[in-house]
Amino acid sequence: MKNSLMSALVVVTLVSTGYSQNVNWRSLRADQQNVMHFSFGYDFGAAAQVGYSRSFTLIRPVVVGLDYSSPMGRDLVDDFKVRVGAQIEIVQVGGFSTTLKIASNFRRYENALVRIAGFGADCAVLAGYYRSTWYAAGEFGFDKSIVSHLRHSDVMKANFPAIRDGWYIPTGGNFYYGIQGSKTIGESLDLSLRLGATSAQNRDEDALVPWYGQLGLDIKF
Repeated sequence: MKNSLMSALVVVTLVSTGYSQNVNWRSLRADQQNVMHFSFGYDFGAAAQVGYSRSFTLIRPVVVGLDYSSPMGRDLVDDFKVRVGAQIEIVQVGGFSTTLKIASNFRRYENALVRIAGFGADCAVLAGYYRSTWYAAGEFGFDKSIVSHLRHSDVMKANFPAIRDGWYIPTGGNFYYGIQGSKTIGESLDLSLRLGATSAQNRDEDALVPWYGQLGLDIKF
């Protein structure tokens, strides 16, 4: 069981990614409620992401989105994460704004020893200064793998006969904190940048390189 739990923690380290769809609330327009997101960067490894979101105005501005991310490698469909979530501007005072992000996700990771599939949650808070053509903000979030299913390979079972396939709750998480911002280009493009660091939950071992950086492009229509 100990080896299974350690394997489950590995997936959090390898394919965990913060909720990275960046939104400049002041650049949202009524005739551009749809946004396509493309991003690439380093987050426990080189990873690419594509997503779609749509903005609404309820009591406060809200953006709901879906995205798919995968580490770069030979088999792009073996390891991936699908996430659905929303973000809402909860406070605005002049140009200053605070945003709450909440998302749920499904992850899959596989190597020669184990295949891990799990469900988790991602919650973050951003606070910063927003203008119609740019913004800069700080972020703090927590990405939690809530439940994971492990299916071990024959090689793993041969070396550890007591190991068992099955569901494990919980299986680890990571705090992340950093800065982000974007610059509007023309009428429909936003170029964004995220930089920050990560820290494993409960004093678990941190990633070998506990930093992240991501360059993104949003197309509004």
